[in-house]
Amino acid sequence: MSDITWHRPEYRGKDDLLVSLAGVAALAGVTRAAVSNWRRRHDFPKPVMTAGRTVWVVRTEAETWLAARPARTAKDTDAQRAVLEAREARQAAALATTRKKLRQLQQH
Repeated sequence: MSDITWHRPEYRGKDDLLVSLAGVAALAGVTRAAVSNWRRRHDFPKPVMTAGRTVWVVRTEAETWLAARPARTAKDTDAQRAVLEAREARQAAALATTRKKLRQLQQH
């Protein structure tokens, strides 16, 4: 990949120590957008590398940072559930529309 930028070259060749921001989101059980907000608003671990639009950080630094965050409340979990349920509903509606259009095309 020619669009790789190393911000912390001491980690070059140590890919197994890195995690993408999407990976951090999966570790934390949040959306990728939440991790982007953390990067802007908090003392989030510094990027090691960017590859295109993908940002990588040191996994242990991210895990330590996540462990130091306050525990999520039931309110936080309910809000996240509502966001995910709304997303699921939009995707289901889009799928239904696509299937309807496909049936119409198959009938012609």
